[in-house]
Amino acid sequence: MTQLPEIRQLRVFIALEDTRSFTAAANILNITQSAVSHSLKSLETLLGCQLLERLGKKCILTPHGEVFLFHAKKAMQQLEGAASKISTLNEWGYSSLKVGVSNSLCQYVMPKTLADFYAKENRCEVFITVGDTADLIKRLDDGELDLAFGLYSKSHTAMHPFVKLGEDKLCFITAPGHSWCDKKPEYSEEFAKERFISYGNDTITSSILTSHLSGIGIKQRATLSMSSMESIKEMVALNLGVGIIAEWIARRELSSGDLIKHDITPAPIREWGYYIGRSKSLSLVEENFLKMFSDRLESSLS
Repeated sequence: MTQLPEIRQLRVFIALEDTRSFTAAANILNITQSAVSHSLKSLETLLGCQLLERLGKKCILTPHGEVFLFHAKKAMQQLEGAASKISTLNEWGYSSLKVGVSNSLCQYVMPKTLADFYAKENRCEVFITVGDTADLIKRLDDGELDLAFGLYSKSHTAMHPFVKLGEDKLCFITAPGHSWCDKKPEYSEEFAKERFISYGNDTITSSILTSHLSGIGIKQRATLSMSSMESIKEMVALNLGVGIIAEWIARRELSSGDLIKHDITPAPIREWGYYIGRSKSLSLVEENFLKMFSDRLESSLS
């Protein structure tokens, strides 16, 4: 494992760059000049390169020093920002909750959940990370998240218990002027002529779709993979292909007649819920958040 510089060493190096003087850096940090020299020398030994060159009483950065300075300042900014947030939480008695959520849930479920939560838990700060389920699971592994909301995948449940909160069915959607609105094709050869538009590559949704459609004899030509549900609906509205989406995602457009639903028989089913660390126990705040999220998800899916 690579040995990292100490915060003290970063402070000294940044002070030297700011002042270009060992004496001035020592005065700013309220330490002796010899302590500044010793800290720089130990840092250069650790990194295996020279960071500063002395020119009389002044000093300038070497090329290595320029590179290291950029990262050192960024690291200090991150640490100072974290310390400031922790100080605020301690001062005002706040707690925090780190939640990972898939793109669809973030757009259609999370806003109202947060409104419900902050109305009752106004002393807890919720930090949201958005991503595909696989990415959120990795962040859960790394301790960056307390909870990860997403789709069920058997490959993820070996190390992370999954709690199901609901399920949805995928369907085809088209523009009102699409030929399917007059007569839906009955044979796989006719389906294969269509341009399908679905969510993402290498996602749980794409895996479910590929397996399910091939299992019922629907062959797909090259699929357009979009990064959001809104982009799928927009592409379909322009009659650029047949979308594959959950009905609840397009409820408004289907109700207005801007998009038309066509059933997939039988329909692919996705399970929604949350992942949690195997040894983790839920706090009261987390339980309250889960209850509110579950209620909003159930309302959206119904």
